[in-house]
Amino acid sequence: MEIVDEAKNIVLIGLMGSGKSAIGRTIAKKLGRRFIDTDRYIERKFGKSVSEIFDESGESKFRTVEKEAIKKVSQYIGIVIATGGGVIKDPENFKSLKESGWIIALYASPATLYKRIQGKRIRPLLLNQEDPIKKLEDIYNERKGMYAMADFQIDTENKEINDIADEIINLLNTDKPIANYDPRI
Repeated sequence: MEIVDEAKNIVLIGLMGSGKSAIGRTIAKKLGRRFIDTDRYIERKFGKSVSEIFDESGESKFRTVEKEAIKKVSQYIGIVIATGGGVIKDPENFKSLKESGWIIALYASPATLYKRIQGKRIRPLLLNQEDPIKKLEDIYNERKGMYAMADFQIDTENKEINDIADEIINLLNTDKPIANYDPRI
């Protein structure tokens, strides 16, 4: 399979549980591209989990480390990048990622997101939350302006990973990608 511009990176953003890593790996496999999950990249570099970095150094330190990782991976050419959910909180991260390729925002309802992440990898922003679904909704509302600036928005609700990957690849194969494609409209 081929993409219109093979030099451009494919960057996935979205809340935790939106499918960035699984969909990113699938796209990379289908296109024969390298895949980088920025959270795993940071964990390998520091020998600690994202949760440990949050616990030991706080969110501010993690965001500094994350910014360095984004600058580095944005320099690669033709890769698929799955970002951490909060990467877009920093406009410089968004700019670096945008300059390197297409940004695709993945969406699902807060209830679906929570169902997907429940019992899996520890999510620092959801620790000790009385109402994690409400917290996910609050986080989304805080970040939705940046998600709206993505090249494409893809609803992942009730869809299979393989189908979402194909949907993204098909969008990128159009001669002129439709800016801000949102199937919910």
